[in-house]
Amino acid sequence: MNQPVRLSSRIPALILLATAHWAVAGPVSVTAALETRPHFDDAYGNFTDVDDPAIWIHPQDPGASLVAGTLKYGGLDLYTLDGKLLQHVPARRAPGCGDEPADCDNAPGRLNNAEIVYGYPVQGKNTDLVVASDRGLDTLAIFALRPGSDGQYLLSDITAPGAKPIFSASQQEVNAGYTAYGLATYTYQGKTMALVSQNSTTRVALLELREEPAGSVGYRLRDYLDFPHDFAAGDGRWSPCSDDDADRPQFEGMVADIAHNALYLAQEDVGIWRIALNAPQDREQWQLIARAAEFGVPYQRNWDDAENEYSCTLLFDQNPGLGDKHLREDLEGLTLYDAGDGKGYLLVSSQGDNTVAVYDRSGENAYLGSFRVDDGVVDGVNETDGMMVTNVALGKAFPSGLLVMHDGNNQPRVYDDAGAERESTNFKFVDWEEVARSLDLPLDTGNRAR
Repeated sequence: MNQPVRLSSRIPALILLATAHWAVAGPVSVTAALETRPHFDDAYGNFTDVDDPAIWIHPQDPGASLVAGTLKYGGLDLYTLDGKLLQHVPARRAPGCGDEPADCDNAPGRLNNAEIVYGYPVQGKNTDLVVASDRGLDTLAIFALRPGSDGQYLLSDITAPGAKPIFSASQQEVNAGYTAYGLATYTYQGKTMALVSQNSTTRVALLELREEPAGSVGYRLRDYLDFPHDFAAGDGRWSPCSDDDADRPQFEGMVADIAHNALYLAQEDVGIWRIALNAPQDREQWQLIARAAEFGVPYQRNWDDAENEYSCTLLFDQNPGLGDKHLREDLEGLTLYDAGDGKGYLLVSSQGDNTVAVYDRSGENAYLGSFRVDDGVVDGVNETDGMMVTNVALGKAFPSGLLVMHDGNNQPRVYDDAGAERESTNFKFVDWEEVARSLDLPLDTGNRAR
């Protein structure tokens, strides 16, 4: 297998060597069990575009667990395990513009990625949280998930009112759109941390959640991590093709593995990084453990007047063979299957070929195989951004665990009054047993969520 490539703080660039690939069978096919309601990214659909799910495990009855899903400008949905809508939370409003409201172009909230935090202390009571990156406001949006008088858990916004932008120094910078994007949370040595990536850059913020007055929760910046944007490849240097000179290869999918002291980050057009959870700033422990198939491939870039951006043509006939064939850009969602005692799997959304790559969670992260979700009772999964898997037995609905995936091309097609196709997205629920059986992966349904 490919050996990890280490990046030292004493070395200005990553040195990459072409390595042989193991011969691995092609992706296996599975199907989804059910799906959520569709959303439409147009004016009639309130420009709603689903992105990232988070599975919450009920503390007493796993069969009553819930799934939160971000909808970007549409806010956040909360679903039951049969995919039915339980609660909808709209995105936060745009900040005001003072004395010139007519000229106001401040962006409203735009929830991008979501994570679950269990047992965070709020006013002396352990409280489960749904934390989301808000790309529109450049903040975190923090929701408490609490039971009502009828015992049903629902969301309430407890974000600290004074929460500051994570990457922006002014509202003008927020409006420019280089804002909070990908997200991962974890609790380590009594502190709840959040990794937040910045859209269209290689910067990642390290934040610490903290309780604020009146039962609200905010955060403080601990550090910024700046990753490479170009790399040594062959006799020269290579960076991914971009349609804008100002953009850099960004991160979105991220996940923490406390048992292995690892933080995994997917740099969409580059590969999968592994860094030390207990020392994320230590660049000597940064490893590029997998690379997109397009890594190092030369390209031609031409200006497209119609789109007002550059278009890229990859020259695969000149492929130097530095990438991994089973990973096609963009590399998006990352999620961890926890089988206990450090065992389990790291899942990577290979958006470029609509597959999911599965890696061993332990050791040197050996590649175990890939799968795709094809048409079945409901349509298949394509263009996946976010996804989350749980090993926990979720009652009769999913007794062997559940994988929830964003479907960026939901079917059947729907058309507007002018005959134009409406862009539809939703979430698909996949019975994990079907994936495990197809790839011969051992199951473990022990509940270690809390």
